[in-house]
Amino acid sequence: MPTLLPSATRAAIERSLARYTGELGGDAIKRSVEKMLTGVESVLNPVQEERVLEDGRKTTVTVGQTPADVRAGITRLVDRFGPETIAEEMNLDFKIDVATSVARGAGRHVADNYDQAELDEIPALELLRVYDRDTPRGFKLEKGALVTVPGDDWPSRWRAAAQTVGDTDALRILGDTGRMIALKASPIWQALGDGAGGYDDTLGNPYPPFAFNSGYDTDGVDRAQCEELGLIRPGQRAPRAEIDFNQLFAPVEVAA
Repeated sequence: MPTLLPSATRAAIERSLARYTGELGGDAIKRSVEKMLTGVESVLNPVQEERVLEDGRKTTVTVGQTPADVRAGITRLVDRFGPETIAEEMNLDFKIDVATSVARGAGRHVADNYDQAELDEIPALELLRVYDRDTPRGFKLEKGALVTVPGDDWPSRWRAAAQTVGDTDALRILGDTGRMIALKASPIWQALGDGAGGYDDTLGNPYPPFAFNSGYDTDGVDRAQCEELGLIRPGQRAPRAEIDFNQLFAPVEVAA
Protein backbone atom coordinates (compact mmCIF):
# COMPACT_ATOMS: atom_id res chain seq x y z
CA MET A 1 0.00 0.00 0.00
CA PRO A 2 1.51 3.36 -0.99
CA THR A 3 2.32 5.95 1.63
CA LEU A 4 -0.16 8.81 1.22
CA LEU A 5 0.79 12.43 1.67
CA PRO A 6 -1.09 14.21 4.46
CA SER A 7 -2.50 17.69 4.00
CA ALA A 8 -0.02 18.89 6.61
CA THR A 9 2.80 18.09 4.20
CA ARG A 10 1.58 20.78 1.84
CA ALA A 11 1.10 23.21 4.71
CA ALA A 12 4.63 22.56 5.98
CA ILE A 13 6.15 23.18 2.55
CA GLU A 14 4.09 26.31 1.89
CA ARG A 15 4.98 27.80 5.27
CA SER A 16 8.66 27.03 4.81
CA LEU A 17 8.68 28.70 1.37
CA ALA A 18 6.47 31.66 2.31
CA ARG A 19 9.36 34.09 2.87
CA TYR A 20 10.43 33.74 -0.78
CA THR A 21 7.06 34.69 -2.28
CA GLY A 22 8.16 38.28 -2.90
CA GLU A 23 11.40 37.26 -4.60
CA LEU A 24 10.02 34.45 -6.72
CA GLY A 25 6.36 35.32 -7.14
CA GLY A 26 3.31 33.23 -6.30
CA ASP A 27 3.47 31.10 -9.46
CA ALA A 28 7.03 29.98 -8.77
CA ILE A 29 6.19 29.10 -5.18
CA LYS A 30 3.10 27.14 -6.28
CA ARG A 31 5.14 25.15 -8.78
CA SER A 32 7.86 24.56 -6.19
CA VAL A 33 5.28 23.21 -3.74
CA GLU A 34 3.84 20.83 -6.34
CA LYS A 35 7.27 19.59 -7.41
CA MET A 36 8.24 18.97 -3.81
CA LEU A 37 4.98 17.13 -3.11
CA THR A 38 5.30 14.86 -6.14
CA GLY A 39 8.98 14.36 -5.36
CA VAL A 40 8.35 13.38 -1.75
CA GLU A 41 5.60 11.01 -2.89
CA SER A 42 8.11 9.33 -5.21
CA VAL A 43 10.73 9.09 -2.46
CA LEU A 44 8.20 7.43 -0.16
CA ASN A 45 6.81 5.08 -2.80
CA PRO A 46 9.54 3.61 -5.02
CA VAL A 47 8.35 0.98 -7.49
CA GLN A 48 9.89 -2.29 -8.68
CA GLU A 49 10.51 -2.61 -12.43
CA GLU A 50 11.78 -5.57 -14.39
CA ARG A 51 14.72 -4.84 -16.70
CA VAL A 52 16.44 -7.03 -19.32
CA LEU A 53 20.24 -7.02 -19.17
CA GLU A 54 22.49 -7.08 -22.23
CA ASP A 55 23.05 -10.83 -21.83
CA GLY A 56 19.30 -11.43 -21.84
CA ARG A 57 18.95 -12.07 -18.11
CA LYS A 58 16.11 -10.33 -16.28
CA THR A 59 16.56 -8.34 -13.11
CA THR A 60 14.36 -6.25 -10.85
CA VAL A 61 15.37 -2.70 -9.99
CA THR A 62 13.89 -0.15 -7.61
CA VAL A 63 12.80 3.01 -9.41
CA GLY A 64 11.99 6.26 -7.65
CA GLN A 65 13.36 9.68 -6.94
CA THR A 66 15.90 10.36 -4.21
CA PRO A 67 15.92 13.54 -2.10
CA ALA A 68 18.85 14.70 -4.25
CA ASP A 69 16.74 14.24 -7.41
CA VAL A 70 13.91 16.26 -5.87
CA ARG A 71 16.29 19.03 -4.81
CA ALA A 72 17.85 19.20 -8.28
CA GLY A 73 14.46 19.44 -9.96
CA ILE A 74 13.28 22.23 -7.68
CA THR A 75 16.58 24.08 -8.09
CA ARG A 76 16.18 24.03 -11.88
CA LEU A 77 12.63 25.32 -11.52
CA VAL A 78 13.53 28.11 -9.09
CA ASP A 79 16.45 29.24 -11.23
CA ARG A 80 13.98 29.96 -14.02
CA PHE A 81 12.18 32.49 -11.83
CA GLY A 82 14.94 34.24 -9.92
CA PRO A 83 18.64 34.57 -9.08
CA GLU A 84 20.51 31.28 -8.73
CA THR A 85 21.34 32.13 -5.12
CA ILE A 86 17.70 31.77 -4.08
CA ALA A 87 17.77 27.98 -4.52
CA GLU A 88 20.73 27.75 -2.17
CA GLU A 89 19.14 30.09 0.38
CA MET A 90 15.94 28.03 0.40
CA ASN A 91 17.73 25.14 2.15
CA LEU A 92 15.84 22.61 0.06
CA ASP A 93 17.32 19.54 1.77
CA PHE A 94 15.78 20.67 5.06
CA LYS A 95 12.39 21.32 3.52
CA ILE A 96 12.31 17.98 1.72
CA ASP A 97 13.26 16.27 4.99
CA VAL A 98 10.45 18.07 6.84
CA ALA A 99 7.90 17.08 4.21
CA THR A 100 9.05 13.46 4.23
CA SER A 101 8.99 13.32 8.05
CA VAL A 102 5.46 14.72 8.15
CA ALA A 103 4.27 12.13 5.62
CA ARG A 104 5.83 9.25 7.55
CA GLY A 105 4.42 10.63 10.80
CA ALA A 106 0.92 10.54 9.32
CA GLY A 107 1.36 6.88 8.45
CA ARG A 108 2.41 6.10 12.02
CA HIS A 109 -0.54 8.11 13.36
CA VAL A 110 -2.99 6.01 11.36
CA ALA A 111 -1.26 2.75 12.34
CA ASP A 112 -1.31 3.72 16.03
CA ASN A 113 -5.10 3.97 15.94
CA TYR A 114 -5.91 1.18 13.49
CA ASP A 115 -5.72 -2.12 15.38
CA GLN A 116 -7.77 -2.19 18.60
CA ALA A 117 -5.77 -5.08 20.08
CA GLU A 118 -2.51 -3.18 19.64
CA LEU A 119 -4.17 0.01 20.90
CA ASP A 120 -5.27 -1.81 24.05
CA GLU A 121 -1.70 -3.00 24.53
CA ILE A 122 -0.13 0.43 23.94
CA PRO A 123 -2.84 3.03 24.71
CA ALA A 124 -0.63 6.12 25.09
CA LEU A 125 2.38 7.95 23.71
CA GLU A 126 5.20 9.82 25.37
CA LEU A 127 6.73 12.94 23.84
CA LEU A 128 10.49 12.89 24.38
CA ARG A 129 13.75 13.93 22.79
CA VAL A 130 15.00 11.44 20.20
CA TYR A 131 17.29 13.56 18.00
CA ASP A 132 19.94 16.00 19.21
CA ARG A 133 19.77 19.62 18.12
CA ASP A 134 22.52 22.22 18.31
CA THR A 135 20.00 24.75 19.63
CA PRO A 136 17.10 22.92 21.29
CA ARG A 137 13.75 24.62 21.78
CA GLY A 138 13.81 26.59 24.96
CA PHE A 139 17.25 27.98 24.12
CA LYS A 140 18.81 30.50 21.76
CA LEU A 141 22.39 31.07 20.72
CA GLU A 142 23.97 34.32 21.90
CA LYS A 143 27.68 35.02 21.43
CA GLY A 144 28.40 31.33 21.08
CA ALA A 145 26.53 30.29 24.23
CA LEU A 146 23.09 28.76 24.75
CA VAL A 147 20.72 31.07 26.61
CA THR A 148 17.39 29.93 28.06
CA VAL A 149 14.20 31.18 26.40
CA PRO A 150 11.49 30.84 29.08
CA GLY A 151 8.25 29.27 27.89
CA ASP A 152 9.57 27.98 24.57
CA ASP A 153 10.62 24.49 25.69
CA TRP A 154 8.47 21.42 25.07
CA PRO A 155 7.24 20.98 28.65
CA SER A 156 5.87 24.54 28.46
CA ARG A 157 4.23 23.77 25.12
CA TRP A 158 2.84 20.54 26.54
CA ARG A 159 1.38 22.40 29.52
CA ALA A 160 -0.23 25.00 27.25
CA ALA A 161 -1.72 22.33 24.98
CA ALA A 162 -3.06 20.32 27.93
CA GLN A 163 -4.66 23.41 29.44
CA THR A 164 -6.20 24.37 26.09
CA VAL A 165 -7.93 21.01 25.61
CA GLY A 166 -8.53 20.27 29.30
CA ASP A 167 -6.37 17.14 29.52
CA THR A 168 -5.94 17.10 33.28
CA ASP A 169 -4.23 13.69 33.22
CA ALA A 170 -1.47 15.02 30.96
CA LEU A 171 -0.98 17.98 33.30
CA ARG A 172 -0.96 15.77 36.39
CA ILE A 173 1.57 13.32 34.94
CA LEU A 174 3.85 16.15 33.85
CA GLY A 175 3.72 17.63 37.35
CA ASP A 176 4.23 14.30 39.13
CA THR A 177 6.86 12.72 36.90
CA GLY A 178 8.16 15.36 34.49
CA ARG A 179 7.11 13.11 31.59
CA MET A 180 4.88 14.17 28.71
CA ILE A 181 2.46 11.27 28.36
CA ALA A 182 -1.11 11.22 27.05
CA LEU A 183 -3.54 8.73 25.55
CA LYS A 184 -3.30 8.35 21.80
CA ALA A 185 -6.89 9.57 21.63
CA SER A 186 -6.18 12.77 23.54
CA PRO A 187 -6.78 16.06 21.68
CA ILE A 188 -3.50 17.29 23.18
CA TRP A 189 -1.62 15.97 20.14
CA GLN A 190 -3.58 18.15 17.72
CA ALA A 191 -3.22 21.10 20.10
CA LEU A 192 0.56 20.64 20.08
CA GLY A 193 0.61 20.68 16.29
CA ASP A 194 -1.66 23.71 16.22
CA GLY A 195 0.69 25.69 18.46
CA ALA A 196 -1.69 26.02 21.43
CA GLY A 197 -0.33 28.75 23.65
CA GLY A 198 0.63 31.03 20.77
CA TYR A 199 3.54 29.15 19.14
CA ASP A 200 3.90 29.94 15.43
CA ASP A 201 6.54 27.40 14.36
CA THR A 202 4.29 24.34 14.45
CA LEU A 203 3.16 22.20 11.50
CA GLY A 204 -0.55 21.71 12.21
CA ASN A 205 -0.55 17.92 12.55
CA PRO A 206 -1.47 15.68 15.52
CA TYR A 207 1.72 13.61 15.21
CA PRO A 208 5.47 14.30 15.16
CA PRO A 209 7.19 16.32 13.97
CA PHE A 210 5.00 18.91 15.65
CA ALA A 211 7.26 21.84 14.72
CA PHE A 212 10.02 22.74 12.29
CA ASN A 213 13.41 21.22 13.10
CA SER A 214 12.11 19.46 16.20
CA GLY A 215 14.22 16.76 17.78
CA TYR A 216 11.23 15.39 19.70
CA ASP A 217 9.31 12.27 18.71
CA THR A 218 6.85 9.92 20.39
CA ASP A 219 7.28 6.47 21.87
CA GLY A 220 4.57 4.04 22.90
CA VAL A 221 3.58 3.65 26.56
CA ASP A 222 2.35 0.17 27.41
CA ARG A 223 -0.84 -0.68 29.27
CA ALA A 224 0.86 -1.52 32.55
CA GLN A 225 2.42 1.95 32.73
CA CYS A 226 -0.84 3.58 31.66
CA GLU A 227 -2.74 1.82 34.43
CA GLU A 228 -0.05 2.78 36.95
CA LEU A 229 -0.28 6.41 35.82
CA GLY A 230 -4.06 6.39 36.07
CA LEU A 231 -4.65 6.92 32.35
CA ILE A 232 -6.72 3.78 31.92
CA ARG A 233 -8.47 1.25 34.20
CA PRO A 234 -7.76 -2.50 34.23
CA GLY A 235 -9.89 -4.15 31.57
CA GLN A 236 -10.92 -0.84 30.01
CA ARG A 237 -10.89 -0.65 26.24
CA ALA A 238 -8.41 1.97 25.05
CA PRO A 239 -10.06 4.93 23.30
CA ARG A 240 -9.25 5.46 19.67
CA ALA A 241 -8.41 8.82 18.08
CA GLU A 242 -10.99 9.90 15.53
CA ILE A 243 -9.30 10.30 12.14
CA ASP A 244 -10.96 12.16 9.28
CA PHE A 245 -9.13 10.60 6.33
CA ASN A 246 -10.56 13.14 3.88
CA GLN A 247 -9.08 15.91 5.95
CA LEU A 248 -5.85 14.12 6.89
CA PHE A 249 -4.86 13.15 3.36
CA ALA A 250 -5.01 15.21 0.20
CA PRO A 251 -4.30 14.13 -3.39
CA VAL A 252 -1.06 15.34 -4.91
CA GLU A 253 -1.42 17.62 -7.92
CA VAL A 254 0.93 16.92 -10.81
CA ALA A 255 3.57 19.64 -11.11
CA ALA A 256 4.08 21.39 -14.40
